[in-house]
Amino acid sequence: MENYSIESPPEPNARQQRITRILLFIWLVLGIIVAALLCYIASAAFRPVPPTPHLVGEVTEYPPNSVNLEFINADFFDETANKEFETLPLQVARDANGNFTVFFARSTNPSEAILIPGQCIVEWDASLEKFLELCGGSQWQRDGTYASGPAPRNLDRFPAHVENGNLYIDLKLERGAARP
Repeated sequence: MENYSIESPPEPNARQQRITRILLFIWLVLGIIVAALLCYIASAAFRPVPPTPHLVGEVTEYPPNSVNLEFINADFFDETANKEFETLPLQVARDANGNFTVFFARSTNPSEAILIPGQCIVEWDASLEKFLELCGGSQWQRDGTYASGPAPRNLDRFPAHVENGNLYIDLKLERGAARP
């Protein structure tokens, strides 16, 4: 019978130990780089998309102290009406100092908001100096604050800015404050 003995593997020499440590270090660094890259890619998937500004018109179309009804093409989901709109009715108000406020030209009352854009658009009445919504009878001041009627709050508005002589809005609706 043959005699088998279990021998322990020979001890690695100093050179082999150094090479092993260097290779482990390289693999560790590569693993950290790959993990960081994967975290960056995963976080990019959850970043919000910045809003794209929508052109309303040229600034010269809106003289100081004016209110103008405009319609723009934009895909927008209105939570008050609980439906998608392809065409937005807007009331563009410009004050004497040249500042713009862009109101969503629909009632803040949900039962009336669903009727736009074909009906019940909030109109500007220059003789009364008020915004009027004739279907429900709501009224708002020039600055969009509630005046009278069944509307539950001030007019909603879109953030507006001027760039290169053009007026733009962001499709991030700012809800009007609740009426007193």
